[in-house]
Amino acid sequence: MIFYVFIDGIGFGENNPDKNPFSKYSKGIFLPLGGKSIPADSPSRLQELIYLKTDASMGIKGLPQSATGQTSLWTGINACQVLNRHMSGFPTFTLKRIIAKYSIIRILEENGFKADLLNCYTPGFAEHIKKHPRHVSASTLIQMAADKPLKDMDDLRDGKGLYMDISRDFLRKFGKDFIDKDDPVLEIQDPYKTGNEIIPAMKDHTLCIYEYFITDKVGHKMNWKGAEKCISDLEDFLLGVLDAMDPEQDQLIVTSDHGNLEDLSVDVHTVNPVPTILYGKYTDQMKDKIHALKDIPHAIYDCLGVQIQMSEQEFIQTSSN
Repeated sequence: MIFYVFIDGIGFGENNPDKNPFSKYSKGIFLPLGGKSIPADSPSRLQELIYLKTDASMGIKGLPQSATGQTSLWTGINACQVLNRHMSGFPTFTLKRIIAKYSIIRILEENGFKADLLNCYTPGFAEHIKKHPRHVSASTLIQMAADKPLKDMDDLRDGKGLYMDISRDFLRKFGKDFIDKDDPVLEIQDPYKTGNEIIPAMKDHTLCIYEYFITDKVGHKMNWKGAEKCISDLEDFLLGVLDAMDPEQDQLIVTSDHGNLEDLSVDVHTVNPVPTILYGKYTDQMKDKIHALKDIPHAIYDCLGVQIQMSEQEFIQTSSN
């Protein structure tokens, strides 16, 4: 199983605890984002991780943004090149066209593989989308493009999905209008256990995608306390994932769409390279193929033997937004 983890707004930063939360708080997988090395006495799986400095700008000037960066991560198309700019927020009409045709979940499903977005949605999400139909993220759209249902609270209860907030603090605070207060889905979660249990639960899948975006929210707010919480939760979660993985059978990919959290001296994105962190079966095949965000889907296809032809030109010719 390939576990493709997207963490919004993290990049490689300098070893400066006055501006970089990774330098100040990281104790594990994110140490290199804080300008540090993984210690020799760390768990062996942490020492085996491969870190690639990955280009989020992809030939376009300006600060990389979410809509174009995520579209590239999920499709293999250089969305920045198509629009000739970086686009923030939710995907535009043209980006939606790209996702509809080249969603990695759709492509893999059409080629006989089982692929899924693991994020689970509350009933409140459906109500929000009815009122604001344009407020659909790129990650949500890749699942919809494959005509697969979005996971819900039943999937979360059954251990077949993940909430966007690993410890479910956000769910307990804002889900009470839609979920009974005694529902076990609102219980505090141990991030390590969550990561350790999701891998065996999804063994029948070829690809699972998980999106975590609180890091970007915290970065924009320059929130040091929030950054410490995110880093702690994510490092414990990913250690649980690593401990559950069989490196002869499974593959972990962790990446981002742009920098942000690694520099809390500013409240905007950065042009720093983002990490692509690799561990497992296909690492040696992937590590020399990934240089920019758009390369990750192609590296996955190559490992799985999926042949696909795509070109930015088919969208550039008709692109207006």
